[in-house]
Amino acid sequence: MGKVYRKQQIEGVTVPAVIHNRQYFWLNMAVYEDGTISCWEKTDLCDVMRQLERGWLTPIIPDGESLSVHGLCTLEIISASWNFDKESYRRFIEDTVRSINPEMANIYETTQREKDKWKKYHVGFSAYPTPFKLSGNFGYETSDGKQMNIFLRQNGEIMLTSVSVFADGTFSVDGLDGEEYITLEKIRELFNEDVLCVKPCDNETVSFGALGKARCKTIYDVLKDEKIKEIENELLRIQNKPDAFETARQAYINYLIYPSEQNKEKLRSAYEAVPEHQRMYLGDMDTRDRDYIRILYTNDKREV
Repeated sequence: MGKVYRKQQIEGVTVPAVIHNRQYFWLNMAVYEDGTISCWEKTDLCDVMRQLERGWLTPIIPDGESLSVHGLCTLEIISASWNFDKESYRRFIEDTVRSINPEMANIYETTQREKDKWKKYHVGFSAYPTPFKLSGNFGYETSDGKQMNIFLRQNGEIMLTSVSVFADGTFSVDGLDGEEYITLEKIRELFNEDVLCVKPCDNETVSFGALGKARCKTIYDVLKDEKIKEIENELLRIQNKPDAFETARQAYINYLIYPSEQNKEKLRSAYEAVPEHQRMYLGDMDTRDRDYIRILYTNDKREV
């Protein structure tokens, strides 16, 4: 018998969640119609309570602890009012599945055989979510997107939410009043009006959606202009156009081959076009962007 496989598109929604892996991390957690949950690990509805009991998945951040929000900021929780305990949060996730799959049909449950198989081959699954929008006027055609964290300030409240970018050049901001899809120009306008922002004010109460609210202090945040650069860059990337990373890496290679002052200035321009909080990703986990910094801002010679 020959080996075969198939792929299937399973839709879902995102819900607010927190991962506790030595510190606390914000997560727009994907909950799919088959009961699969993406909490940095592929988990099913039958196993979600175990993730809550072991503290990996949590609906609560203790006062005084910090919360890391990827690509945006780190917040200290001063005082909070959370809406769930472990059991009520489990029910919330189950109710979320039921809202998109009322019959609770075809609910997925990972077997021990599957767990043993992927453990043997050192394979892990995250069930990472892909935002999408319907495209075209006929049929059920979808267009994939990319999602990023952002703060939304409206109606006298600031909320931690997400912005998604799509290949057709449109954007959606989860929770934004008005149009479902907006332009890049509108995104820039919302930043200028402080409707979209990268951090709350100190001691401001932040809404974490269904999880609850907390008064927070910002420990670290990215710059607004750098966040806008990230959003603009993600649009180029999802449209398969040369983005800031590709341009900087090519300028780096060109300089190494032809180390002239002219190429050094091209490298500088390309490097500084990469959002500051993402420059570490220009290299691998060990080198990061250290060689770019060496070339551009020091007199150190490269070790060969």
